[in-house]
Amino acid sequence: RATGTHPGGLVPCGATGSCHGGQRCCRARGGSWGCCPFAQGSCCSDGRHCCPGGSRCTGGGWGCSPQRWDLL
Repeated sequence: RATGTHPGGLVPCGATGSCHGGQRCCRARGGSWGCCPFAQGSCCSDGRHCCPGGSRCTGGGWGCSPQRWDLL
């Protein structure tokens, strides 16, 4: 969850992790955290990839596709 920035431009991820400002925290497999370079991005279910805002993960994280609200 990107909840804002803290001193030093860091975004907190859980109790111990952090990402740089402008990034989003994504839960990785095994309970650790990863950083998505897109602040409004979406985390993929594989725990390793993410997509820019307005798109969604496809193929379990192997690609991104434009998100169309009329298809949800």
